[in-house]
Formats: sequence, structure tokens, C-alpha cells
Amino acid sequence: MTYRIKQFRLAASCAAVAIGLIGSAAQAQSAAAAGDTTADAPAEGEIVVTAQKREQKVRDVGIAISVLGSEDVQNLGINNATDVVRAIPNLKFNAYGSSQVVFNIRGVSQNDYGDQQEPPVAVYQDDSYASSITTASFPIFDTARVEALRGPQGTLFGRNATGGAVQFISNKPTDTAEGYLSATYGRYNQTIIEGAVSGPLGDGAAVRISGIYNRDDGYIQNITPGEKDRGANNHWALRGILQIKPSASFKATLTLRYAQADKERQAGIYTLAPACPNAQFQGEFLPANQVCQYWNNYFGSSYNGGVPGSTANGYTNPAITPSQGGTPWATAGTGPAYVDRKIFGASLRLDVGLGAIDLTSITDFQHLNKYYIEGGDGVPELPYNFASPTAYAPFTTGACPAPAGSVTCYASGTLFYQSADVDQYSQEVRLAYATDRNYLVVGAFGLVIDGHFDAKYATPFDQYDPTVAIDQRTESYALFIQDEFKLGDKVKLIGGARYWHDKKRGNYAASEYFTGFTLNWGPSGINYNDPTGTTPLTGVTVTPAAATPSYDGVTLRLELDYKPNPDTLVYASFNRGSKSGGFTFSTGTPFLGQAVIDTINNIPYQPEQLDDYEVGIKAKLGPHSQLNIAAFYYDYKDYQAFVQVGYTQLVRNLPATNKGIEVEFTTRPLEGLTIQLNGSLQDSEVKGVQLPDGVTVVNNNLPQTPSFTGNALIRYEFPLGGGKASLQADSLYSGSFCFTVMCAPVEREPAYHVENIRIGFAPGDGRLNVAFFVNNLFNREYRVYAFDGSLFWGDALGVYAKPRTWGVSLRYNYGN
Repeated sequence: MTYRIKQFRLAASCAAVAIGLIGSAAQAQSAAAAGDTTADAPAEGEIVVTAQKREQKVRDVGIAISVLGSEDVQNLGINNATDVVRAIPNLKFNAYGSSQVVFNIRGVSQNDYGDQQEPPVAVYQDDSYASSITTASFPIFDTARVEALRGPQGTLFGRNATGGAVQFISNKPTDTAEGYLSATYGRYNQTIIEGAVSGPLGDGAAVRISGIYNRDDGYIQNITPGEKDRGANNHWALRGILQIKPSASFKATLTLRYAQADKERQAGIYTLAPACPNAQFQGEFLPANQVCQYWNNYFGSSYNGGVPGSTANGYTNPAITPSQGGTPWATAGTGPAYVDRKIFGASLRLDVGLGAIDLTSITDFQHLNKYYIEGGDGVPELPYNFASPTAYAPFTTGACPAPAGSVTCYASGTLFYQSADVDQYSQEVRLAYATDRNYLVVGAFGLVIDGHFDAKYATPFDQYDPTVAIDQRTESYALFIQDEFKLGDKVKLIGGARYWHDKKRGNYAASEYFTGFTLNWGPSGINYNDPTGTTPLTGVTVTPAAATPSYDGVTLRLELDYKPNPDTLVYASFNRGSKSGGFTFSTGTPFLGQAVIDTINNIPYQPEQLDDYEVGIKAKLGPHSQLNIAAFYYDYKDYQAFVQVGYTQLVRNLPATNKGIEVEFTTRPLEGLTIQLNGSLQDSEVKGVQLPDGVTVVNNNLPQTPSFTGNALIRYEFPLGGGKASLQADSLYSGSFCFTVMCAPVEREPAYHVENIRIGFAPGDGRLNVAFFVNNLFNREYRVYAFDGSLFWGDALGVYAKPRTWGVSLRYNYGN
């Protein structure tokens, strides 16, 4: 901790010196630029963002923003929402499958993997808010730009934007016919086909239709005969945008989106990682020559058969166990492992000029249908009987079904599934009024989320098989206002507030097959039945009223901007963000006994509030370079920490802090040469984290918050053979971090760096572009997800990023 604080202070001193030098240079330049301090129209090549719900040059916005333009998306080979972490400081993601993704900005994240949870980093496709971790990841295609807003966005975005917001903005219809078609082929038979057509339908109307198809064979080899490799893509998506503009004062934009994954093998993609609980009941990787005594004498029985280096059901295979020297990109898992997902969205945006007032209305509807199932998490397992689960005796083994009859199968370690059926409706109305010195926005937002969820997290090897059903409805509204007022030619004051109100209703029904235990939690009553007589009959303090809570709060923004010249912005801001309260509805039933009472009482949790104190500078250094620096301090109240007490997982409100510095530098010193360097330092702390033993209390970092991260990119374009060639390399470095606030030894990720290269050539007029790429050039082994399952079945669930992949892509543009 002391070393990190010294790092932070050193970086802060450097940042202060840099800001002072830039400020001095800016003052020297201001005489020549006197009087030219208005937010002039963007020049050609300027980066334009909509971070404040209107088009502005990025260097005029006092928010830490990273922007990837259309060419950046193409050159980085981005085809999924999670790919953007390669180029954006302090942005990470946590995902155990393509349908379960949570973005993390500056340590603000959500580790509860329930489908009903809303993440604290708001994700938008154009004007459409993704309210579920299941809809936060989607195919990326025909994209105009990606904007990552770091820090609370509590006024104009508001809804659960505690950590920030990520916007994916599509290309819009054009007045002339144009489009493109691209195809990519790569390792593991990766095949991606993407394209778009756009053009006018008549006077004042235009349409754009685009789509993507993405499939491959999977990057995780399955060594069990007859089993398919895992980690395979198999999805497609379409988007249609109709824009009607009969006059200069009216524009209507209708966007329809549909995405579908059919038995996509993006489930159960964990690497085998036997783990044994330590004295605090946290997992440690198990050496190949050591027996886990916890599972060797589990309630008086040996479930692992005394096998050294094994999971709780007795399976061991060092060749596919990274912690024992094996490969991370192989599995022996059997059974179903796939995700079916269908997402439909429709949004209608109306922009109306009413004299001095601009009216914007956004009506949005989304429907999600998903089924995710994973079995055989790295282990060859005996078939699971859904109709009548088998009560296996400890350390049961047998021959696997054909064609793997020569392989020994083990009693099922885990069988996990989630299904979701969700409808989401939202309506936003904004009014904007602009004068020479003022820009005022007022608005209202309403949202309804109606969802039904089913789930199971069974460990049949030790006779535990629960089933749960969840119904949750959220009704929300918000009123907001933000004003930008020029105090002079160089100074602007921004103030905003948002009042939000949520009403929630939750129903939870759970049962466990072997014991006959049942639990019901909802407005109609809270009750449980334990036929074994193990659970106390008293101790429940929560009432049915807790199933229909109402929450409200006020989020704020106060900012002072100083522009000594048109190319420099210095800002200081206070931003308050918040995330609504909710329910911890587990995918399993609690262990019998006192844990039942504790689970029932801890299902509700309160809203969280984050106060962000931030200063920054955005400065153009000469004609070819841009430097952005932001320093922040986060003060969390009631941070929603996903913790584990014994076998019970729940969200507990805890205090937390984070402070950091981010630096982004871009330069184009020579024609065709671009260099980008990004770096950040962070020092975070979550206080009062109770470990699973129920006794030990520690302070840990926020999840996925390394003390240092960095990104670098160099790209050189030059004439060659009558066309234009390009060479590009990018690198990402991440310091060590923990995946959860529990920070079990198996959840600690060492520092890593990963590099990618791309070589391109565009002959003739540049309409055709050919590129060869290699991602993860040096075959680095690092995880994008980890969860301590040592107490549940003696394994750490970890998902490794793809190994070295390569491919070639062709793209043809036609029209303008």
C-alpha cells in the first residue's frame, strides 16, 4: 500500500507540473486567440462526441472521455462490445460468457452474476439503455464511434451511471448511395461477414441496413472424445435505421435491432483449476501432489477419494491445469455448455425545433430471451438427469458414455443454468434552450423493466440440487436539469441535478431436490420449510414489505471550465452518481441451518452513492499533439460489494474510496504516423470486507483495479505500389488486481501485457482494403474472469482470454 501511495504522489506531482507548464503555454498563446473562445463548429477531422446529449468537440467537454472512431474500430478489429478495453484507459470487463458481461470503469463494477441485476456502468446502443448484464455485450458492426465516459454521469445519463457510461453509436443513413462489405477469416475457422447499405428513399428520407455474421470452431480444445471445442462464436445481428427529415425543424429516426445466438458455445469455458479452502475458507490453487483435506473429510466422507491435486469430486489432470503447469486452453468438460440468446430492440427518436427550444423525444423497447447452461466445468462427468437427479455416493466414478467409453467420468461437479425473459420500456423527453451565453437542458425519463428468471446452481456430486424462480419488476422515473452558463469569454459554469425514484417488486421461490427444502420470499409472504429440521424456526427479521421497496435520490454535477484559448480546456468538477438498491436473489438455496436465516435477512440491499472530485486539462500541444490529464478522488457511500459469508453470497453495503490519475497523449509528428500513449494510476480501498469464515475482516481493493494500467498504439500509413500501406501495433499492460472484493488467492491476477499487430494495404483509390492481423502476438496467458468456487466444488472458475490468433480481412467500400 505504501508503495502505491508513493507512486500516486509522484504521479500527482508530475501531473501538477505538466498542468502548470501547459497552462503557462496556453496563457502565452491566448493573446493571439483573444476573443475566439466560443465553441466553434467542428472542423474537418475534429473528434465530435455526444457526451452531453449534443454534438460537441471532445476537447470542449470537461469529462474524461476516450473516443474510438469508425477507422479505429476497423483498425483494432473490434467486433464485440468487450473488445474496446484494448484502447480505453481504466476500462475492464468481467465475463464468464458472451451473455454475462459487466464493464468496469475506475473499479466501479458489479460482481453479482444474477441476470436481474443492473450494472453500475451504463451501456448504450445509440439511444437505447442496456439494463441487464445480459444485454451489455453485443456484436459491434457499422459503428461510427465508441465513447467511454469515465466518472459518474449523474444528470444527463443518470440511470445507474455511477462509474460512467459507454456509448456505441451507429453510422446513420446517408443522402447518397453508399455501403461496404467486409469478410474476415482466421484461426479456429473464424468467419466474420459484415456489411451495410445506405441511401435515400426520396425527398427527406433515407435508410441504412447493416448486419454481421460471426462464427468459429472455438479456442478451447476439448480432449474428451465426442465433445465439441468450447469458446466458439455463433451469432448474427441486423440493424435498420430509417431517418425522415421533411424540414429543417423536424427529424424522426427509427432504429430496429435484432441479435441472435444459437447454441453458441460460450458457456462452461473455464479452465480446470483445483482449489482448496484455506483457514479463512478462501480458495488456494492445489498443487498436483497435495490432497485437499477439506474435501477428503467433508462431513465425515471423502468426496475426492484422497486423490492429490484434484477437484472435490476427485478428478485431476495436470496437463490441462495451468496452476499445475498445464495449458489454459483445453478442457475435458462434458455435458451441455451453450447459450441461446435473442435480443430485439426498437427505438424512435424525434428531434423537433420549436423556435428557440429544441425538443427531443426517445421511445425505446427491448425484449431479451436467453438460456445459458454449463456442465462439466473442465471435468468429464456422468450424465445429469434433469427429470430425476441422481444422489451420488461420495467419490462416484464410471465409464463415460460413448464415444468416450475409455474415459473415466465423475459425479457431476456442477450443473448451472440461467434463463431470462425480459421486457424493457423507456421514454425520455428533453428540452434544450440555447443563447449566446447559455445552454439549458431539462427533461424527464421513465423506465419499466419486467423480467422472469429461472436458475440452478447444482453440485450433484455432494447431493445438492436447487432450482429457483425469480420475478422482478422495476418502475422508475427521473427529472433532470443541467445548465451551461458562460461567466465570461473564457470561463463557463455547469450545474445540474437529477431526481430519481425507483419502485421495485421481487418474488423469489427456491427448492432443493434432495432435502425437500423450500423457500419463498416476496410481497405475499416470507416462509421456508426444512423437512430435515436443521434450520431454526425463528430469527427472520425482514418483512414482506422489503419485497416492494421504493428508493430515491438526487445526483449532481457542478463544474467550472476555463479556456485560455480555443485549444485548451482546464476544468474542475464535482459529480455525484448513484445506483438503486435491489435484491440478492441467489441461483441456489442456502445451506440448511443458520445460513437460511442470514440469507433471508440479507436479500435486500440499499442504493450506493459515489462522489467524484475531479480536475483535468485537455490541451493541444503544437499542431500535431493532444494531451489530456484527469485526476480524481472517489468517495463511496454504501458501495454495493458482492461478498461471501460461509456459503452465502450477497450484496453488502460498505464504504470505499479510490483515487487516480489518467493521462492520454496522441501525436502525429510525421505525415501518416500516429502514436497514442495512455496510462493511469489508481489506489482504491473497500473497508470492512468480511471473509467467508465469518470472523476475519480486511480492507481490499475495488475489483479489477490495478495500481497501474497502460495502452500504447503506433500506426504508420505510407504510399506503396500505387496504393497505401499501413503498419500498426498496439499493446495493453495491466498491473496485478483481484477479480472480486473478497480477493481470494485464486482470484488474484498477476500483471500481464498483451500485444497485437496489423498490416494493411489499400490499392488504387482505397475502396478495397486488405489486412493481416495477429492478436495476442506472444501468446500471453491471462484471465478475464475468476470466481472462487473452492467451497462449492473445489475449483476456481477462471476464463482465459484467447491465445494467439491470426487472420486476414478484406473490406470493399462503395459510393461516397
